[in-house]
Amino acid sequence: MSDMTAESDAPPLQLPVGQLVAFACRRGDLIGDTPGGPSAQEGIRAHQKLQKQRPPGSEAEYRLQVQWNCEGQAVILNGRVDILHPQTDLHRPVQLDEIKTTYYPPRQLPETVRQLHWAQLKIYGFCYLLQRRADAENPATDDGRVALQMLWHNLKEKKTYLELHEFSWSELEAFAHAAVSEYLHWHRSWQQHRQQVQTSARALAFPFPDYRPGQRELAVAAYRCLRDGGELVVEAPTGIGKTVSTLFPAIKALGEAQVDQLVYLTAKNSGRQMVRETAARLHDKGLKLSLLEIQARDKTCACRLGLCSRDADGICPRARGFFDRLPAARRQLLGEPQLTPSVIAEVADRLQLCPFELSLQMLPWVDLVVCDFNYVFDPLVRLSALQDHQQRRALLVDEAHNLSDRARVMYSATLNRRDSRRAAAACKSSHPGLRRSIQSLVRSLDKWVTERRQEGATPEAIASRDVELWVTPLSEAECHPAAVTRAAHKVVAEVSQLWELSQPPPEAIGDWLTALYRYLCIEQLQAEQHRCLTRVENRDTPWQEQQLKLLCLNAADYLQQCYQEFHAVIAFSATLRPAAYIYHQLGLRAQSPYLLLPSPFRPQQLGVYLCSYVDTRYQARHRATDALIDMVTRVYRSRPGNYLVFFPSYRFLQQVAQRFAERFPQIELLLQEPGTSDRERAVFLESFSEGRRSLGFAIMGGVFGEGVDYVGERLVGTILVGVGLPQVNEEQELLRRACDTSGDHLGGSGFDIAYRYPGMTRVLQTAGRVIRTESDRGVLILADYRFADPFYRALYPEHWQLQTCSSGEALSNGLSRFWELE
Repeated sequence: MSDMTAESDAPPLQLPVGQLVAFACRRGDLIGDTPGGPSAQEGIRAHQKLQKQRPPGSEAEYRLQVQWNCEGQAVILNGRVDILHPQTDLHRPVQLDEIKTTYYPPRQLPETVRQLHWAQLKIYGFCYLLQRRADAENPATDDGRVALQMLWHNLKEKKTYLELHEFSWSELEAFAHAAVSEYLHWHRSWQQHRQQVQTSARALAFPFPDYRPGQRELAVAAYRCLRDGGELVVEAPTGIGKTVSTLFPAIKALGEAQVDQLVYLTAKNSGRQMVRETAARLHDKGLKLSLLEIQARDKTCACRLGLCSRDADGICPRARGFFDRLPAARRQLLGEPQLTPSVIAEVADRLQLCPFELSLQMLPWVDLVVCDFNYVFDPLVRLSALQDHQQRRALLVDEAHNLSDRARVMYSATLNRRDSRRAAAACKSSHPGLRRSIQSLVRSLDKWVTERRQEGATPEAIASRDVELWVTPLSEAECHPAAVTRAAHKVVAEVSQLWELSQPPPEAIGDWLTALYRYLCIEQLQAEQHRCLTRVENRDTPWQEQQLKLLCLNAADYLQQCYQEFHAVIAFSATLRPAAYIYHQLGLRAQSPYLLLPSPFRPQQLGVYLCSYVDTRYQARHRATDALIDMVTRVYRSRPGNYLVFFPSYRFLQQVAQRFAERFPQIELLLQEPGTSDRERAVFLESFSEGRRSLGFAIMGGVFGEGVDYVGERLVGTILVGVGLPQVNEEQELLRRACDTSGDHLGGSGFDIAYRYPGMTRVLQTAGRVIRTESDRGVLILADYRFADPFYRALYPEHWQLQTCSSGEALSNGLSRFWELE
């Protein structure tokens, strides 16, 4: 077998026992990975309780660390066993205890879960005996034994079940050898791949003949940040080539072992496509890097796509025996250049595995992970594999201007009475116990609203006669909906018990359960930046709706906590201004460098016209409609080509579109519709191709205003209607007031932070669609007098050569002069 004293040229491999067991000892179904089982807090409390009850002389959290040579590789195994009982007499060996919390007696647990628990304890037992043999004078004659005891603590019964077995050295050595050997075979394959990656990365040249203006400066700054650690903020104008300018130095840092893994975040599908295309270009240059793209579970689930159906117990057949078939899939996927959703799905179909879970299992074994913001920042779905502190990871945040709004949503949560009642109804026949606990939650929501009224609290705002809204700070104990939280915990406990018995709740309540999990997650995290919003609609009617929302007004502190998991963080976008506002919203350290790069294009490529004679404020929109129609017509007829007009809302868009169609029925309009699907989006964009004369109306900040490359003649002009202010509502007003009263004005006034800065970010992002390459020419029309305000002028890109037009005739003259220079 293995020799604990044999020498090896390779450096020792640090291998935590938990990591070894999870990789090499897990068998059977995927059931244990579903949301369920005791929470971490419950487990910690149970551990502490049982450890305090240990007899005198025993030791809690006993540290084990041993070096062992297995198949020519020195391995350092380390971990902590929950309780060690020393040998009290010659007839009883030392005893090691492992504590596991459950909701049911251990005999009702799936056998694969029990085996996994025992595997960890067996490895601990092996480590203890190995440690003792290393201290013995003659280890060859020491056939020691150790007693291993599982303590399954049933939280529901508040009872502990014991299971005790004795094992010999030879039994535990054989078990450990099998596990470590399996891990080492994989580790050697992984190290071989990593060597190829590092060698090819060091030899890699920039994949284009020359750097665009600003690209080299960005690449150098990015490399320094990746090498030294810390944070870097970069505003790099559209067209500079941000993706390759950040990925290339990151891969160089990977090749020089400055970092161990790259995580690239983007909020749009188009951003992920750009990363794939850039990686493919680098692969063509000889790079051996492996890229993994993680797609949302909803878009990859085989059951939801109709590729399989759940069995009588509600379990997906691809979850049955998942870990038995996983090793074969890992071997097939290791080292693949691009693990896209289609590549993952092909292997998952062949081996009948869940494609989403397979992608997560591959996450530690790739060099570059490409995914959405939520897999790093969302407290409910963030990936634990990206929080492994043994790895030095670099985080590249593309489209970082979207992060603050997205993060506020991630750290907010909502419970609806109507949805909760529907969830209870869905459990009526199949899960009566779960139904009763959900009904109790509904009653607690009713009671919370009743208390608000009985206390004489004045509603914060009344949007109409049938709507009441109370806003309470969660920092005050009496304003905290504690009864709702307790009822929610009971629902989750009931669901966890069902999962533990492989009896999942109805699939129909999946989305509602996710909202409930988020509520409890945010309720534990809430702090001064949260408000509790209690909303009642249609009071005193059978269809009364009640909503309880934990609203996050600023997620900066939470974002900073997430950054600390990474060796280096680079946030970049075409619109990250002003710097003080960005740092304030994204939770970035004030001392972090800020790099502002110039546009790579000539100012003469873009004609920018400010139409100060148009007023698009809400109260003036009826009067502005005719002026806008005249403006759109002048721009569209100034030169044949494709044009897009961006509006602040669907209502305004439809109002202008209706009048435009009445006046110019011969001009076909393409309109963005609410809830545009991927297919509808593709059809819309197909109309904006070379040689067409398409006129489209779209929403500012929507799917057609960000992350789309309208190269060349695909788009020759854009009209921006209004300054893009977010809709005025109670949540935006709470944000404004919180900023005004905080005393911290680094990011600007409350109105600036809640409205003007986000609006201008939309404007600048949308404006960036016009010029994408060195040969593009186009026009940008700013349709609102407010664009002349010094506040907005201070935020304009330096390459804009603004021309103010006081009338439609002045606009036509300016457009004629611009196109004549072509």
